[in-house]
Amino acid sequence: MASDNLLQHTIERVWDTLPPVWGRIRANVRENAIKDCNITLIQFHILRHIRHGAHTVGEIAQRQQISRPAISHSVDLLVDKHLVTRVQNAQDRRYVFIDLTQDGSELLNNAFRKSRLWMGKKMTSLGPNDLETLNLAMTILKDVFDTSA
Repeated sequence: MASDNLLQHTIERVWDTLPPVWGRIRANVRENAIKDCNITLIQFHILRHIRHGAHTVGEIAQRQQISRPAISHSVDLLVDKHLVTRVQNAQDRRYVFIDLTQDGSELLNNAFRKSRLWMGKKMTSLGPNDLETLNLAMTILKDVFDTSA
C-alpha cells in the first residue's frame, strides 16, 4: 500500500513538474527564434518539423494539424526569407521537397543555443549532487517511457 501511495505521489509530481518546465523551455526557444529572425510561431514549427524529417507540405500539415494551403503559404514566406528551399521532383513535378537552408539551420541552432545558455543560468544554483540526481531522474524517466522497448 505504501508503495502504491508513493507511485501515485510520484505520478502527481511528474504532472506538476514536467509540463510547466517543458512549457517554459519551449517558450524560450520559440521566443529566441521569433524575436531574432522575425518569423511567426507557425514558421518556427515548420522549420523544426523540417529538421526532424518532414520534407513535404503534406507531412508538415499532418504534423501541425493545419491545412496544406496554410502550411504552403508559410513555407512560401520562409522561402522568401531564405530559410527553406523548395525543389521539385524531376519525375513528378507535383512532389516538392522542402529543406532547410544554411540560414534556416543556423536560425534553429542559435535559438536552441540561446535556450541552453538560459537553462544553464537557471540551473547554476544546483550543486553537483543535485545535477547528478537530475541526470539520473531524466535517465530513469526516459527509460520508463521509451516506446521502443
